[in-house]
Amino acid sequence: MKKICWMLALGLALSPLARADDLVLGLSHAKTGRYAGVGVGTEIAVDIAVAEINAAGGVNGKKIRIEKFDTGSEAKNAQVATQKFAEDAKALGAIGPFSSQEAQVAFAAGERLEIVQIPNAASAPGLTQGKKWAFRITEDEGKQFGRLLKTLAVKGGFTTKTAAVMYPSDEFVGKSLAAWMPNLLEKEGWKMVIPPEGFPTNATDLSPQITKLKGNSPSVLAFAGLPEGAIKVMKELRRQGNASTLIGSQIFADPDIGKTLGADGEGAIYVAWYWWDTNERTRAFEKKFIEEARKRGVGKSGAHHVDASAYDIVYTFADAMKRAGVTGDPAKLNAERNAIRETLMSTNFQGVIGKICFSSDHDSELPAYIIKIKNEQRTLMDSHEPDKCK
Repeated sequence: MKKICWMLALGLALSPLARADDLVLGLSHAKTGRYAGVGVGTEIAVDIAVAEINAAGGVNGKKIRIEKFDTGSEAKNAQVATQKFAEDAKALGAIGPFSSQEAQVAFAAGERLEIVQIPNAASAPGLTQGKKWAFRITEDEGKQFGRLLKTLAVKGGFTTKTAAVMYPSDEFVGKSLAAWMPNLLEKEGWKMVIPPEGFPTNATDLSPQITKLKGNSPSVLAFAGLPEGAIKVMKELRRQGNASTLIGSQIFADPDIGKTLGADGEGAIYVAWYWWDTNERTRAFEKKFIEEARKRGVGKSGAHHVDASAYDIVYTFADAMKRAGVTGDPAKLNAERNAIRETLMSTNFQGVIGKICFSSDHDSELPAYIIKIKNEQRTLMDSHEPDKCK
């Protein structure tokens, strides 16, 4: 009785059309909480991929079914999600967890429970190292920010190379990025005008932090945080008459960042691992994503790169399950989970974010698209090829 109540509460009960031998995957996503602004599209992208695959006949004659768990953007809930997927939903694998902080705890649970998890957003360096069951279809924040700086050196047009870094001090990824951003900037010849400056995520007045830049107006201000924080920083920056160009890593690569920043974000430059106008398939995905988001009352001008990854992760699981001959037989659950894990290492197919493959540390190798905001719209400034999977 207790298990039935839990399943109903979380929407994990079988639908009238669901079959007991469906191929079940878990989805641990951040639909609510601090990451919701970036995470709201994950479910949409996953549902699109599942609908496409099932409409084409499924995998090995079976339909994919997704069991969903909203973590509320809390790491402790991501661990609960992993346990529910592994023990109650009997999932073959899981999409997620979403954030790097969630991945830290959920990956540990996945190792113990022996279930593959593939996040679509967790991008802090080294999360999968030493892990047997954790994979990622994301790209390392440090590598991508380094690629952005290489583009700035060639195409940035800066006559002086001075920089400052700001970050949300109570964010795991923000603190991590702020720890190494200055080193990467200095390595590429940028001079730091002040030490990295942090502020609480919920801070409403950033004038004390921005005032420190007076008399030291840097050419670029590197922001290590979510779009909401970037908006606060840029509003105060412009209010104080500072003309610094905003640059950032993948963490605030939201397709709506130009519109939300408005005139304050003109010329902002950031990096992402997905570009909607790369080819016919990316354009088709983008169109379908926008249409589906609109149907659900989600106003998005395009897919975030984490949405594109979520879409590709479903196809990655489908590809591995097909090649491994997965049946969905409950009696073979542990063996088929292991077969999926082993088969993933030979993954080699084209997704909307590029070729999907995994290095020995279970990390994928993705491209970098350097995107510049012009008239509140995204424009492609440059691109970098992915490294080879080793």
